[in-house]
Amino acid sequence: MIHEKRFSQVTRIDTIMADADARGWGPIAALAQLTAVLFQGRRRSFPDGRVGRARKLWDLRPRPRGNRDRVLLALLHSPAHIVHLRRSAAFREGYGTVVAWIIDSFRDDYPLRRAEYAGIDLICIIRRDELAHYRRHLGDRVMALNWGADVLGAGSDAGERPVDLLRIGRQPEAWQDDSATERVAAEHGLRFAGRPPLVPDLLENQRRVMAAYAATKFVIAHTNLASTDAYTHRVKEYITGRWTDALACGATVAGIQPKNDDSFRRLFWPGATLDFDRIDLRHNMQALAEAVAAWTPGQARRNHLMALERLDWRHGLKRIAETVSAGSPALDADLAEIARRTQTAPAC
Repeated sequence: MIHEKRFSQVTRIDTIMADADARGWGPIAALAQLTAVLFQGRRRSFPDGRVGRARKLWDLRPRPRGNRDRVLLALLHSPAHIVHLRRSAAFREGYGTVVAWIIDSFRDDYPLRRAEYAGIDLICIIRRDELAHYRRHLGDRVMALNWGADVLGAGSDAGERPVDLLRIGRQPEAWQDDSATERVAAEHGLRFAGRPPLVPDLLENQRRVMAAYAATKFVIAHTNLASTDAYTHRVKEYITGRWTDALACGATVAGIQPKNDDSFRRLFWPGATLDFDRIDLRHNMQALAEAVAAWTPGQARRNHLMALERLDWRHGLKRIAETVSAGSPALDADLAEIARRTQTAPAC
C-alpha cells in the first residue's frame, strides 16, 4: 500500500494519454484538461501503435524515480495500453509518482501482468466490478473510481430545452437511422435531434456534445448488450460517458439501461434514467412522449445537482490526490463550491 508521507510534497500532476483522435474519447480528453488546470500540469501523449515482443521486454526495465513533487497520471484506454505507457519518454523522465487510470477496465482480452505494472504506484480502474480481479493480479495498490463528468465546469441545469430527444453514439438497429427516428418522433409530437457532426479536435467535439446535452430533455443511450460492436464487451454491461455527461447537463438518459453495472446501481437516482422494456422504436417513442409530457425544468435541475454530488470528476481526482498526498487549492475550492451548491439547493 502506498504510504502517504512519501508524497507529501506533490503539487503538480501531468497527464498522458494516447495521441490518436479516437472517437468517443472526448470525455477523457476533457478529464486530462481538467486535471492539468487543477494541478498546474501539462498534457502529454504517447503513440499507440503496435509494440513488438523485444521492445516490450526492454520496456520492463525499472523506471527512474526523481522529483517527488511531480506526478504523472496516465489515462489508459484499456489494460493493453500499459505497454504504450512504458514505451513513452514520459515514463522514464523521473516522475516521483506514476498513476495509471484504466478507463475500459471491463476489457479482459489482455492479461494483467505484474511485471508490466512495475513502477506504477497507484492503479485506478473505472469500474468497481473488476476490483477483486485487478487486486488478485496486481495487489492492493488498485483503487476503483467511476465514470464522471466535468459537472461543475461544463454541466448545465438550464430549464429551457428546445429538444425533446437527442441521439448520440452507438445505437441498436431500430434506433440507428436518424431520419426514420425523426419521422416517428414527429408523429408523436416530439422534437428530435440527431448526432452532432464530429470534429477532429477532441476537446472541441466534447464542448459541442455537452452543449447538445444541455439543450435536450432526454438522451438515447442503451446498454452495450443491446447495441453491440467490435469494441464492446459481449457479457459485461456498463455505463459510459454518455450517461454521466448527459446527467451533468441535466438530461435524463432513456433506453434499455445497464442495470448490472455497479455505478448504475450505486450512483444513479430516481429520474436519472427512463428504462425501456424492449427495443421497439414506436413503442419506445410512446413512452418518451408520455415522459416529455410530464417533464418539468425541475427534473433538469435535480439531475445536474445529483451529478454534482455524485459524478463530478473532481471527487475521483481528490481520492487520487489524497492517496499520493498531492495538493491543489483549486481542486479544494471547486469541491467546496460543489458542496455549497448541493447543500443549499432548494428541493426540485
